[in-house]
Amino acid sequence: MAVSYTVTHAAGGDSFAAGKPGVWAETRLLDFGDFSTYDLSPDCKRLAAMLADNTSAGKGPTHLTFLLNFFDELRRRAPASK
Repeated sequence: MAVSYTVTHAAGGDSFAAGKPGVWAETRLLDFGDFSTYDLSPDCKRLAAMLADNTSAGKGPTHLTFLLNFFDELRRRAPASK
């Protein structure tokens, strides 16, 4: 869901008013359990989200890669020049 809002700054105090909520996207976000599938940009002006593919609703990821000992692999592939 998404909602517009207004903020009013006045001498007696600030006020916040939310608009009417609406559907943000017809497609649901992917659900990976404890892992977030969305994030805001540092300036909070953009949102990146992984949306679910309607054909694979309810299915989890089909491939997962773990890279262990990253720095050892990096040294092997790109040795330090002398």
